[in-house]
Amino acid sequence: MTAAALLLAPLLFAAGPGGPGDGPPDTLTVAYDVSGVHVVQRLLPASDIVAVRLYLLGGTRQLTERTAGIEALLLRASASGTEQFPGAAARRAMDATGSFVTLEPDVDWTVFGFTGLAADVDAAWRVFADRLLHPTLSEQGVAQARARLLSEARRRYTEPDERLQALAMQALFRGHPYALDPQGTETSLAGLTLDDLKTYERDQMVTSRMLLTVVGNVTRAQVESLVTATLGRQPRGAYVWALPPAAPPARPHWLIEHRQIPTTYLLGLFAGPLPTSRSYWAFRVATALLSSGLNRAIRTERGLSYAAYAPYRECAIPVGGAYVSTPKPDKVLTLMVEQIEELGGRELDYFGLSRFIDSFSFDYLAENATAAGQADFLARAELYLGGYQHGDEFTKRLHGVSPRDIQVVVAQYMTAIQYAYLGDTTRMHGHW
Repeated sequence: MTAAALLLAPLLFAAGPGGPGDGPPDTLTVAYDVSGVHVVQRLLPASDIVAVRLYLLGGTRQLTERTAGIEALLLRASASGTEQFPGAAARRAMDATGSFVTLEPDVDWTVFGFTGLAADVDAAWRVFADRLLHPTLSEQGVAQARARLLSEARRRYTEPDERLQALAMQALFRGHPYALDPQGTETSLAGLTLDDLKTYERDQMVTSRMLLTVVGNVTRAQVESLVTATLGRQPRGAYVWALPPAAPPARPHWLIEHRQIPTTYLLGLFAGPLPTSRSYWAFRVATALLSSGLNRAIRTERGLSYAAYAPYRECAIPVGGAYVSTPKPDKVLTLMVEQIEELGGRELDYFGLSRFIDSFSFDYLAENATAAGQADFLARAELYLGGYQHGDEFTKRLHGVSPRDIQVVVAQYMTAIQYAYLGDTTRMHGHW
């Protein structure tokens, strides 16, 4: 069996050939608490690759417009020195293990962790934990981290695709925490002070905000020992994880930015139901179906775009959409609307839908087959569905989606669309 197959096996066996419950139960995964830190661990004895992911919960709900990006800045700056690893020693020590550091601020949490060999977990953990808990936060280190984040923010708000995504999200979630940029804006990043970072480090690095996932050939005893000696010494705090408030009532409108460029970039976003809703699964399948339809109608059949699909952002409030880059936006917009109307207006063939879900399910599980992918899969099940065990129900819940369910979610969630347009507006010929 290949390394990829060994990693994918726990996900497939948990689902079984005919859905969850048909295969053997997941005996590789366990959840437990260590000194106030909640841990979900999957033991993979045959894999030498280990993924360690710490989820600092809250995401944009921990932020304001002024503090957007503070967690990203704090953790970036920690790479420039800690108590045990001053200055460049922090980077050199992590590089010596061959491990890759992960830092991903997002709307529901910030992920901080590493992926490396099982034999190097202890050494990599020392650097990881010290960066998290004991950063030096020198003025030079903070300045360097700020400069990199500012450069990324400028690109995010100038590069057409990323700018469209950022602006459309802010408009779709106006007045909601999801409207804040977890990576920070140029304004917020420039205004954050050293005292802000130190205060945030002191007040927010509490165990009640921490979910740790570990996937690979590491024993529970080893994980408990590492956590007890480091993260477990932090204050408990009073944070309690909950799903975010629902998206605000949608009021579809356009964000238009005129630029005389050869290609027009067009994005429409719509928010879906919370994971506690049965419609969550139908929304996921409907977005995938829409993506297939957009690609076929716009790219394959008419050659009007190199990229036409339905993006899907996997958050506690999922976000779907319709995206295209094209020199003929007036024609493409009509086709986008037609694909949504067609998806909601006709009842799909039951067996055809089932085959589509089979393919979609396998592709999704295959994408999560790496140790890092499984760590993320487990965390989302734990936080969105109420327990990692519910991840085993993924295939079953998808196969529970009926053709009628697709029509319902299209009518409920895909009709109020927040559009963003970047390009030459004269090409629309009034077809807004």
